[in-house]
Amino acid sequence: MGSSWNLCGNLIPYGTRRSLVTRVARIIELTRKGFCSTVGKNILSLYSLQFVNYLLPLITIPYLVRILEPQNFGKIAFSQSLIAYLTIFVGYGFNLSATRKISASRDNPQEINTIVSNVWIAKSLLTIIGFCILVLLIVFIPKLNESAVLLLILFGIVVGDLLFPTWLFLGLEQMTTISTINSLVRIIITAGIFLLIRQPNDYFIYAGLISMQWVGAGIISILIVYRKLDFHFIIPRWADIRKELSDGWPLFLTTGATGFYTAGNALILGLLTNNTVVGYYSAAEKLVRIIQVLIGTASQAIYPRFSKMASERKDVFMIWARRTLFALGSMGLVASIGLFLLAPYIVMFIFGPEFWASIPIIRILAIIPFLVAISNVYGVQIMIPFHHDRPVLILTFSGGLVNLLLAMLLVPLMYGIGMAFAVTISELFVTVFFVIYCHLSGLNPLVNQTDGFKCTREY
Repeated sequence: MGSSWNLCGNLIPYGTRRSLVTRVARIIELTRKGFCSTVGKNILSLYSLQFVNYLLPLITIPYLVRILEPQNFGKIAFSQSLIAYLTIFVGYGFNLSATRKISASRDNPQEINTIVSNVWIAKSLLTIIGFCILVLLIVFIPKLNESAVLLLILFGIVVGDLLFPTWLFLGLEQMTTISTINSLVRIIITAGIFLLIRQPNDYFIYAGLISMQWVGAGIISILIVYRKLDFHFIIPRWADIRKELSDGWPLFLTTGATGFYTAGNALILGLLTNNTVVGYYSAAEKLVRIIQVLIGTASQAIYPRFSKMASERKDVFMIWARRTLFALGSMGLVASIGLFLLAPYIVMFIFGPEFWASIPIIRILAIIPFLVAISNVYGVQIMIPFHHDRPVLILTFSGGLVNLLLAMLLVPLMYGIGMAFAVTISELFVTVFFVIYCHLSGLNPLVNQTDGFKCTREY
């Protein structure tokens, strides 16, 4: 018996310790292989991209909120919120529908050229329509007419989204080069913020810098597509463009519905209150969304591979879905707890004492990273690869309506706190019903799954 226990009096049997050591070694080996794989490299590349998109602004936000003050910071957030709706309109769900097509056709260059040409022309038409919509809104809505110059400057974000083919690089699982270029452009713009923003009225300059970084990154990405990927533009037929729009329609409605309680909150709040309230809320939401994006980035890189697995082997797919659920869920839970506990310190350090009203908003929104981590796995990684697009649309659109209705009821009474409650309840609604749908459809990765370590097939 003495030989079966360690000499330090530890009550863990030798055989059990050996099993634990073997399992830990296996986890380390899988982690090493994961980071060396294409998916792992894409995750790291996307984190680099999101670092400059969302984390790099953390360097500038403490400076901007102090220079621009809550009112002008709120003006920018209000205008960006409307532009975000137009970006969703021009994006049209292509980051999911086109990515799925390109991923399936990655060995057929001619087919990829056709898809890319069709999508770019379709997005160009949508951009023109989006600009016309913006002009009409400015003319007929007094609140938007007051911000006309700001909105026209920020429309460069929409143009940049048109040019930047995220869906192409996701489908080909090639993000490293584009992430490097994108990071360089945004670092230059960040330097411009510190050099050019000196007083509250410089928020127009700030808006121009935001547009420049999107357009600049888009132009450079096009050069890469033509030179590195050897892309050849193919004049599309109108029938092919209609086909792309038709295929992207359900996912466009889904992303549009999501915009109700993500992109459009500052717009709704601004229409019902004032720019100062928008400033307090937007500062809190921006912080929470940065944490959320850190979790969603890994999911974005995994999506093309999940789409491929769904068409090949469901058993392998569900094993990886369970692993992803535990990994992202754990990240989300830690982030949510951290945001709730550290909210006062974060506000004082990043935003300053003028934004003390943002603390309760952050604490209400703190659960969102955990909820989004769960809903993303069930909705994007499981339901969409198995072509359950319509249920995703219905549930997401329902969540958007819940958010809008609650906002109309709560914002006049509680201002930014009311909006925070509306957004949080909407996210909870969507997450719960995604889980229920997957469970009833036999797509719940937590039910009747074998041990992930028994899966040896590499993806």
